[in-house]
Amino acid sequence: MIIQLYLFFAIGAFWTAFALSMLFLFTTTPKTPQLENYKSAKKMMALAYLLFCIVSLYEIITRLQGINTTTFKTSLLIISTFQLYLFMHVNISLIDLKSQSIKKMIYHLIPVTVLSLLNLGSYIKYWEGSFAKILYYSLLIFYAISVICTVFIFFKHHGYYKKRFDNYFTENCPDHLRWVYITNILILLASIAVILFCLFFADIILLFPLLIIPFYILYAIHFLNYTNIFDCMEPAVKDEAEKNTKPSSITFSQIEKSINEWERSKLFMKPDLTIAIVAMQISTNRTYLSNYLNTFKQKTFNEWINGLRIEEAKKMIAANKNITLDDLCEKIGYSDKSYFSKCFKKYTGMTAKLWKSMLD
Repeated sequence: MIIQLYLFFAIGAFWTAFALSMLFLFTTTPKTPQLENYKSAKKMMALAYLLFCIVSLYEIITRLQGINTTTFKTSLLIISTFQLYLFMHVNISLIDLKSQSIKKMIYHLIPVTVLSLLNLGSYIKYWEGSFAKILYYSLLIFYAISVICTVFIFFKHHGYYKKRFDNYFTENCPDHLRWVYITNILILLASIAVILFCLFFADIILLFPLLIIPFYILYAIHFLNYTNIFDCMEPAVKDEAEKNTKPSSITFSQIEKSINEWERSKLFMKPDLTIAIVAMQISTNRTYLSNYLNTFKQKTFNEWINGLRIEEAKKMIAANKNITLDDLCEKIGYSDKSYFSKCFKKYTGMTAKLWKSMLD
């Protein structure tokens, strides 16, 4: 009964992955230069999904015909390693438009290809015994190292993305690309499961088709929706052309005077601020403003605005202890009370209610 259920979900996973790979290949993408890397990423994802189809089909045949488990483990490791690097390059390209490099991906895939070809020799009985085992465990070790490397590389790029995000948006702006981060956590867990399967628990593979179907469907939905949220998220995934331009000290001096005047005018209390809006108000561009905040104030744009708002909130509470949280949030530019409370505690070490009680 368990094997029958497994085969049912394995067949379902095969056709799900195949159908989604066709969507990646044949859905249209808006003709904008900024989405050229996304078009390449769609082709990579089609390849990743088709590779999973091969795994599913091979696993179904394995279960039906009783193919050697070691042979299946080797196949799983080969295709999982290819998928690991494909997903890494695709996910990084979604949060960093300039990061995608075909050369880098090829360099990453060369050792995978070499090890894969060597291990394929075991299939055709070209070599057996201890040498075949050495090749298998070499592939397993390489896969484990690849998991560590891809996780490190992705989180490094995600850190850059979060900094760009905080350097553009204020308040509790929804991060429409948080799903990319969650995806990598799930890929890490799946990779650990593959290693455990190859080393210890062969039965753990029975869970794969059941879990992979919702994962692949949800990933495809978010991935294909990328073009719809791109305009909103573009400032966080794209570095401006002036990024490497180093403003002179005179420019920074002028920006500092403009910022001081802007702060005295309390324009930070306006809702829905972005760094582009503030840059326009002080007659500079957002790259110079971002560089100034990061270099001289040692803060992201988000941290700077929230710091100013919380200081203003403290003054308002001191001046009027009966002010409600709703009124306070509205006056200083927050539309989300829970986010204001989170920021207040972060900057003062206590809740707004406790702060108010300490003034009595």
